[in-house]
Amino acid sequence: MIQYRKDKHNIVTLTLDMKGRRVNILNHKIAPALIPVWKRLVKDKEKQALRGVIITSAKPSFLAGGDLDYLHSATDAEDVFRLTGVTRTIFRNIETLGAPVVAAMNGAALGSGFELALACHYRIAVDDPKTIFGLPEITLGMMPMGGGVSRLNWMFGIVKAFDIISSGKNYHIQEAKKLGLIDEIVENRKDLILRAREWILANPTACKPWDKPDAEIPALSDPRNTKTARKITQLTAMLIERTWGNSPAQQAILNALSEGAVVDFDSAAKIESRYFTALIRGTNCMNLTKAFWYDLNRIKNGASRPKGFGRFRARQIGIIGAGKMGSGIAYVAAMEGIEVILKDISVTIAEQGKAYAERQLIKLVKSQKMTRQQADCILNRIKTTEKSEDFSDCDLIIESVFENENIKARVIRDAEMYLHRDAFILSNTSSLSISKLSEVCSRPSNYIGMQFFSSVQTCPLVEILHGRNSSQETLARAFDFARQIRKIPVIAKDYPGFYTLRVSRMYRFEGIALIQEGQSAITIENAALRSGMVHGPLALADRRSLENLLQIQKVQLANTNLVQPSTEAIQSLDRIVNDFGRYGKARGKGFYNYDKRKNKLKLWEGLSEHFSKGNTLYTQQEITDRLIFIQCIESARCLEQGIIESSADANLGSIHGWGFIPFKGGTIQYINDYGIDTFVKRADELADKYGERFRVPALLRKMVKDQVNFL
Repeated sequence: MIQYRKDKHNIVTLTLDMKGRRVNILNHKIAPALIPVWKRLVKDKEKQALRGVIITSAKPSFLAGGDLDYLHSATDAEDVFRLTGVTRTIFRNIETLGAPVVAAMNGAALGSGFELALACHYRIAVDDPKTIFGLPEITLGMMPMGGGVSRLNWMFGIVKAFDIISSGKNYHIQEAKKLGLIDEIVENRKDLILRAREWILANPTACKPWDKPDAEIPALSDPRNTKTARKITQLTAMLIERTWGNSPAQQAILNALSEGAVVDFDSAAKIESRYFTALIRGTNCMNLTKAFWYDLNRIKNGASRPKGFGRFRARQIGIIGAGKMGSGIAYVAAMEGIEVILKDISVTIAEQGKAYAERQLIKLVKSQKMTRQQADCILNRIKTTEKSEDFSDCDLIIESVFENENIKARVIRDAEMYLHRDAFILSNTSSLSISKLSEVCSRPSNYIGMQFFSSVQTCPLVEILHGRNSSQETLARAFDFARQIRKIPVIAKDYPGFYTLRVSRMYRFEGIALIQEGQSAITIENAALRSGMVHGPLALADRRSLENLLQIQKVQLANTNLVQPSTEAIQSLDRIVNDFGRYGKARGKGFYNYDKRKNKLKLWEGLSEHFSKGNTLYTQQEITDRLIFIQCIESARCLEQGIIESSADANLGSIHGWGFIPFKGGTIQYINDYGIDTFVKRADELADKYGERFRVPALLRKMVKDQVNFL
């Protein structure tokens, strides 16, 4: 578990190597095992047989965070706080050993793993653009627990420390060095240990600033300083504005920074541990962990992938269409080492798509996330063409042309002529029938859909669209490709709207229905944002093109198996598009007016003038319930009808697909969190008052009867 080796200089190298795990973690079982190791070091120090310590790893990474399984299931706050005490003790032992300690990091260090590195007197890392460092606990509704908050406060001041911790950002190695999170970068592992040893010999009296006899916290970290106090006030206001009070973890971090700055270091570390313990059993933490750990790992581990097929890995792919989506796909594929043939109607247009990828790479070079040489290597993987013949050696083709059935059918037929027999075709579509498009293929079983979301390089989700002719093997291979390019694949059956569009359309139309019923647009948007939605329903509608949304709805009206939005809302959207010529964000005006850079200016004043009927004002809770419940109910219908197969797909599809409330864990976890019995009762009240679209599917009533929750 921990290899202890002393060299001729009396420098001890501790090598972390947890048996049976791909990565080292610091959990409730491992942490206590470090205590006897430290006792041995202390004895060596007392005998003057210790000059320093190097902590490194036998794994490809350095040290990951804590044990989420343990924390997620912990019910006793005292047990959790006791664990934080053990962790704090280990980190303080590092700092107060009386000998220099170096973190020799051969790979990533995250969470409490990076807290351990922060406790060391010096941090060296091997140069690798994939190596990252950071404290991502906030993404799961948590915060650091072992003194990391206080250490960063002393190092950077409250404002910078708050930004590092509250963002949950993982920093690439060059970024981390520039910021000061690590001290030195070396080329390889041999140099790593060599430089660690040299630093120890050159710095025999290394000591942290807070452990010096005359220690005094810097003014940037001290809330008793007038300027710092003003900054804290500004941070508090910014936090309320940004999160609408929905992020207790961010508030806890700011509190811990402020409160810890006016006490000694050990008391400060204990303060953050108390805040951590309070957060760990909160509903935000439980829901976020459910979505971004358990649901995410369930998908990543292939729970929805068809079994019995070998792993597929693309070596070379073809992309038809060098527009925003096609060039974005080319970029993410090249980043993962895949050779790309990017085709458009001319090489000139295809080169414009490649230029998009080059601009993204230049940004990474400028931010020091990679070198120019590394960027050039990635860009050279993208070849441009205007000839379908160049697809002959591709393992798969991704069609990403205009959302038109005839155009897609033509380019699919043309590309298929040159594919080898084992290759398959993916169509990037958000609304067209995959089953119908597959009919133009000579091998329809090798054809499947995959909806990418904008922007391709930032949105982690893809929706795999399984047509009636798509084979299980093609589905498995599409899943593998999605994972190869580091996407979260949610599988949906070929059904009108698939999953993400089908559910999000109900949200959009419910916002329009509320306007029609006399509620102000700003009240509707703010109710959604205050609840935790990333976008209000009207802003989300604008992002999609109102004309396209209307066309899709007309197609879906023909499907009697779909529950439809408010009829008046559909009619209102028709008027907005066809009578007032407001088409959405891309064309400068929709529910909002936009400037040339497509920034929102203000809501269209004509909404209240032309569409608001009635003068009954609903409470904010009533508006919020309608906007949120309509999404959750439709998600449950999709599960009942087999459009998607798991709550994990529903949850992550909702969060990443259209911006459902992250801290509620997704649409299905929202029902769990609300309580299924209570949810059904409230939905029935909404259905009785506002329409049958709020009537829950039989699946939920059966779950109430059986007293079970969604997994």
